[in-house]
Amino acid sequence: MLGTILVGHDGRRGLIHHLAVASESQRKGIGTSLVHEGLRRLRAVGIQKCHLLVYADNVCGRAFLERVGAEHRDALAIYSLLVK
Repeated sequence: MLGTILVGHDGRRGLIHHLAVASESQRKGIGTSLVHEGLRRLRAVGIQKCHLLVYADNVCGRAFLERVGAEHRDALAIYSLLVK
């Protein structure tokens, strides 16, 4: 596997749930291509905005998202629930 992306939407907003590229294949445009293809497919079904999730301490992931044009949003917070 070189890379994978999991993109979905709720009819209003897209969400990149997961994006990973094998460490030996990073910085070769694979992640960028995956993001662009995910966004293209969201546009094809009428989605105009997409959110992305990344851990705050993931320096490489955050830098990558900035390189592909993602905007950091301080106004958003994420919460998690345990499914029991």
